[in-house]
Amino acid sequence: MKALPATLQTTYANLLQAHLNRPSFEFEGAPFTRKISGKTYWYANHRTAPGAALKQRYLGPDTDDMRLRIETMQAQRQSQADFRQHASSLVAQLRAGGISGPDRKTGPMLRTLANSGVFRLGGTLVGTHAFRHYDLTLGVHLSDGSGWATQTDDIDIAGFEKLSMAIEDSADPDLAEGLAHLGFQRRPTVGRKPSTSWILPDASYAIDFLTPSFDDDEKPVELPALKMWAQSLHFLNYLIADPIDAVTPYMEGLLVKIPRPERFAVHKLIISQRRKGARAKPRKDIEQARAIIWAMAEDQPYAIHNAIAEADEKGPAWRKALDQALSITFEAVAPIYNFDRDIIRFPGKVLGETRPRLFEISGEALDDHFDGNRGELNERHEPAIRNHSAIEAAMQWKFRRDPSPSTLLTSADVDQWQIEKRKAR
Repeated sequence: MKALPATLQTTYANLLQAHLNRPSFEFEGAPFTRKISGKTYWYANHRTAPGAALKQRYLGPDTDDMRLRIETMQAQRQSQADFRQHASSLVAQLRAGGISGPDRKTGPMLRTLANSGVFRLGGTLVGTHAFRHYDLTLGVHLSDGSGWATQTDDIDIAGFEKLSMAIEDSADPDLAEGLAHLGFQRRPTVGRKPSTSWILPDASYAIDFLTPSFDDDEKPVELPALKMWAQSLHFLNYLIADPIDAVTPYMEGLLVKIPRPERFAVHKLIISQRRKGARAKPRKDIEQARAIIWAMAEDQPYAIHNAIAEADEKGPAWRKALDQALSITFEAVAPIYNFDRDIIRFPGKVLGETRPRLFEISGEALDDHFDGNRGELNERHEPAIRNHSAIEAAMQWKFRRDPSPSTLLTSADVDQWQIEKRKAR
């Protein structure tokens, strides 16, 4: 895993800050007045989606407050132009530095979602499209560098039902109208069940709306702020709690919401163990979780630790799924002794990796807890082999709490493991 150049990380930080500081702009187009039945009203032309025809948007009656809004908007017009020029140049720098962006099909869809206020109104981008933002968020290349370029995954938008009801605001321009302009239509359903998905006529792409399920049933739920129905799913409440801001590198950039990377990783671990049917999706879940965990293990290990601990508190189903996803299997080969560091290495498989990873135990831990030959540094193999199963169990305990690409089991770790084993009896 390779870190992004510092210049690109700085460029992205500046782009994100520019979007967060973007001047407000209440409506597009030049405002104008119309007289109806002797009264004057303000309107503005706007587009529901890129390339759509201009439509008139009603702003309100001609009052002192409305004229003040118009004056404020006119004053901000130059600020908006300056913002777009600055943000576009930053996106261009990212693209020139090798950061890919969404293709010509995905970009307009995300732009329509952002322009309609989906992310402002509590929507969170989840799934693979959220994962593609973590390279810039974490400052590393998480995958092979293909990024958005070779992917055609569906777009998943998740939001809380109660938040959507409490906002007392709604998507504007109308989200359904914007999706229809891009060629989307509601996916047909059986009976009178509301549709929670929009698809292109050739079924090559879909936009799915999701919401957490707090009942046994996973049924469609209405999200009033988005004027959409969403499919409720278990475990989703954990994923989209406290999302973060990110910018999609498209045009001048699109400000979106994505899950915190540690929550994304832990959620992927859980659902990887609960998917049924095809093996491709669980494998992809594990790969994405592993990439994020490895990236955060060095400088943000406590974020992963705390995310796992919080998921464990959700109940036995959550803990069981994490137990399965974070399991370690030592290979049936002799451990490797490193004389210079006085550590013993056990090759093992974890998180779907095909090549074995080396798990280490210190010589001190071997001496203190596994009948090591203290002082006899050339005779480490025999007690390591004799206590193979116990060392594997202790290593499993540590990795389950604090997964990392390089796990070293110390004497203090084994002490804590033994204390927790006694408490569990």
